[in-house]
Amino acid sequence: MPEKIGILPENHTENRFYLENLFFLASILDRAGFETRILRLEDLPAPLHLSTASEKPLIEHPLRIKNGFATTDEGWTPDWLVLNADFSGGYPALLDSLSQPKLPSHKLGWHSRKKSTHFSYYNELASEFATLAGLDPWSIRVESESVAGVNFSDGTGMDRVTEVSKRMLDSIEGEYRARGIDRKPALFIKNDSGTYGIGVMVIHSADELATLNRRTRNKMSVGKNKSVIDRVILQEGIATAMVTDGSTSEPVIYMMGESLIGGFIRANRERDEMDNLNSPGMFFKKLCFKDLSDCLETRNFEEIPAFEAAYGVIAKLSALAAAMEIRQAYEP
Repeated sequence: MPEKIGILPENHTENRFYLENLFFLASILDRAGFETRILRLEDLPAPLHLSTASEKPLIEHPLRIKNGFATTDEGWTPDWLVLNADFSGGYPALLDSLSQPKLPSHKLGWHSRKKSTHFSYYNELASEFATLAGLDPWSIRVESESVAGVNFSDGTGMDRVTEVSKRMLDSIEGEYRARGIDRKPALFIKNDSGTYGIGVMVIHSADELATLNRRTRNKMSVGKNKSVIDRVILQEGIATAMVTDGSTSEPVIYMMGESLIGGFIRANRERDEMDNLNSPGMFFKKLCFKDLSDCLETRNFEEIPAFEAAYGVIAKLSALAAAMEIRQAYEP
């Protein structure tokens, strides 16, 4: 009998691109020889019959608990549970009562993870790699700094956000001048514990923080699942060089172990090179590394290995940074 794997997804159904991801995740596991079902961590009276972005059928089965094991109404009991939720709204304690192994670690969910921790590790690794490779560390680092105890709605901590913003923008502008870069620096201000493109804004001057409208203040006060934003990360804005079908785009690289296995391209025809592309108007395309020649507007196929190496190095450094996060999460 093949091993059984239950996938625990996000508890929402409106994002059909996410449902597409679930469909193919389950398909990959099925093709690998596992028996796979999607188990919804929510009290449902019956299975949900859904449709993905490309109209593929998807069934989410209500998760039941019997004698400490996750199961279904029909008695289908997985040997393993794959977590495909970020737990922005908090980690459900009942998962700790389940006897089946759960992967990956829930300790890297957004209920406890900080972007600032990841980039601290990433920049440490990037500097070390650049030194070994004889590169300028600035070319692959992402300058960032976090500010805790903030509330955009009532203005708490905004003086510190403004102070850090001014210092970082001045520093980036100095780096631009030293390297002959003719571009106005920008900063992304983000929720330090969140995803889905929620709680993100871009500034080009610290003075902009003094004139935020109510809509922006509200947007920067609440994250996914209505979680309160009380800590932000300020991050150097880096212009994207990619264009897909005439739209600004960025690559997302998939890895399996230490191997690069492709990924996808997020594009947005309504945003420019310094905007947050994870916003209304975005669309997605598959990414094979040979496609980078089109996205970077070159037909010189001899350059493709260089593109793959550049994006691959950043992906591998990020994966190592995530591993360091996991190690920290499990340290006593």
